[in-house]
Amino acid sequence: MTSTLAADAPPMLQPLRLRPVDALGLPLAAATAWVLVAGGADAAAVVALAAASLVAPALTRTDLSERRLPNALTLPLLAVAALAAAARLAAGDLSPLVGLACALLLLAMAAVGGLGMGDVKLGAGLALATATLGWAAPLVGLGASVVVGGLAGAAALAVGRRTVAFGPWLLVGCGIAVAAS
Repeated sequence: MTSTLAADAPPMLQPLRLRPVDALGLPLAAATAWVLVAGGADAAAVVALAAASLVAPALTRTDLSERRLPNALTLPLLAVAALAAAARLAAGDLSPLVGLACALLLLAMAAVGGLGMGDVKLGAGLALATATLGWAAPLVGLGASVVVGGLAGAAALAVGRRTVAFGPWLLVGCGIAVAAS
């Protein structure tokens, strides 16, 4: 009976089911932290972006297969990124305001349609996390996400699909922003 209830639950209440491939987040988070520390990033950037790397495989797999981004992954990431952004703001760095503006832009895109709230929560977390690298990073991340997501959408249309999961492209855009920083 429990499996029937879980299957009938709304997407936001469905249990998180991790798969072995999701464990790739562990070495990805370690590699991200190592690269950032070697590049001179501070603890706020390292923690926020390693957290994003940790959940990236599970988010990508879930969004591609189920077309959802679980709150169990997006909300903790958003909380960690918000704390990192708050630490930056407390130190006098205004870069998180650009991340917040990117998050508000995603919310506006969801309000007019075509973007889900899971994408908004993930995008907000990624924008705030990348803002720990400077004001340009969230703009680069969001711009790259729109470009690569748009290309994926065009390819999907070419083969007859009407939708594309945007979460993986948000994560790719974040990776591009980190690499560019």
